[in-house]
Amino acid sequence: MADVAFEAQFTGEVAADPTAIANFTLRTTDFLKAAGVDGRAVHHVVLVLDEILTNLATHGGAPGEPAKIRITVEPDRIAGEIVDAGAPFDPRVAPRPDARAGVNDRLVGGLGLVLVNRLTSELDYARQDGRNRLVFSVARSAAHVHGNG
Repeated sequence: MADVAFEAQFTGEVAADPTAIANFTLRTTDFLKAAGVDGRAVHHVVLVLDEILTNLATHGGAPGEPAKIRITVEPDRIAGEIVDAGAPFDPRVAPRPDARAGVNDRLVGGLGLVLVNRLTSELDYARQDGRNRLVFSVARSAAHVHGNG
């Protein structure tokens, strides 16, 4: 008997609002756990979603137009896609904070994007038709984690 590859998908829309983001990440957590994803990978996917969506809410989400999200559980990874109409923003090339600087000398912000780059095994961005399209993946096994940073 041949092995059948398991794949489950979760889609949704979320407004660029802290309460809506929190509710969406809770629903994502429930979906991933029900799909049999281990706690480490669930945590990493939710951290990536929270950071990207919070940046959208803080720095230029399109009022009234929710971000569209798709999460797919594959045998070796969790793949994600976030599409939004906010200001153009490529998290792969955002300025990195100086980690060697003291807390009082460091500019505020940027550490969450460092985390996103470390937690993802794939991170790709494109601006298409006036929208941001961010594709990411998180390895289901710690052995497959290699990060982008």
